[in-house]
Amino acid sequence: MSTSTHVAIASTSKGKLGTVRVPTEEPAGGEVLIKVEYSAMIPPDAYIVDRGFLVSEADYPVIVGFTAAGTVVKVGKDVRDLKPGDRVTSFAYGASRNKGVQEYAIQPRSVCAKIPDNLSLEAAATIPDNFVCAFYTIFNQLSLTMPSSFPATQDPPQSDTPILIHGAGSTSGQYMIRLLHLARYKKILATASSKHHDYLRSLGATDLFDYRSPTLVEDINKAAGGPEKVTLAVDCISAESTMGILVKVVGPKGSVALLLPVKQGTTLNNGPDDELFLEWPIPDKFNPFQKGTNLIGVRIFFYQTDQVLKERLMPQILPELLEKGLIEPTRLRLMDQGTLQQRVEQALDLFRDNKVSGEKLVIKIN
Repeated sequence: MSTSTHVAIASTSKGKLGTVRVPTEEPAGGEVLIKVEYSAMIPPDAYIVDRGFLVSEADYPVIVGFTAAGTVVKVGKDVRDLKPGDRVTSFAYGASRNKGVQEYAIQPRSVCAKIPDNLSLEAAATIPDNFVCAFYTIFNQLSLTMPSSFPATQDPPQSDTPILIHGAGSTSGQYMIRLLHLARYKKILATASSKHHDYLRSLGATDLFDYRSPTLVEDINKAAGGPEKVTLAVDCISAESTMGILVKVVGPKGSVALLLPVKQGTTLNNGPDDELFLEWPIPDKFNPFQKGTNLIGVRIFFYQTDQVLKERLMPQILPELLEKGLIEPTRLRLMDQGTLQQRVEQALDLFRDNKVSGEKLVIKIN
């Protein structure tokens, strides 16, 4: 057992955040030890801290942060394509030893991507979780054809099918649009605040709609070619209000991917008294869709059950896309003022107040 320790920020009990010291472990076979420089936080961090979401008493302390960008310190046996000194970004989910807001993190090789020299570590920290979410949702959960390489050299079978990304201003939504465009899907509909429209159009969105518009449903139906012509949709927010829109535009035999958890209320970061539903299927009272609609609950942490994605997505596909300049980091807000714990608390407050839109909150570790 390691005698070295390092600093981490963790939920120490439901509703409480603290600075703790945890063991600095040695990487086992197929693992990498990273000196973490930056970590991105996402709404589930607030759910975990405030609500003890998916946490048992035996789990505490639970370290926060769902990405970890830094430098490889050591590699375990069987890791031959990374070495000490390599700069990487990783999808830091799972046990606390894997999470991002700590000075050192152990990561499976399969969740790490080597980054090019021209990409800063703070920018790299914005990418993994939402990139994986977007890729998994489109090419696994919705079963759209994945090209053998990016950009695709030929049109996929459903290239002209309208695909709606609802809540496309989210960072996951941004990557979905970009990946669909690179895969040569040609009818990409997106709802977002109008302030995000120019950027989403640059990523490849073909039809854009302000989610606040009183004619939103009519406008989407018109762009899709008529009522119920949308047969493929993703809800990046998965709240009662957003599902209420989709039920009016998706045909009864269409497919809707909901990024879990489904939330009671109207926003991504729902109120403290509103419920979250990770179980699938969701309770009938919160399911507005017609019988026959193919509802898909996207559990992003399960993406490695797809053996191809486990072996290729972070180790090969993401590095290639970054090297070619086909995928870029999302806009970030750097939390670098005050102590490390204060930076995390500032980020959590922004989530609680629904003040995060179209950007990633990145914590500077040192």
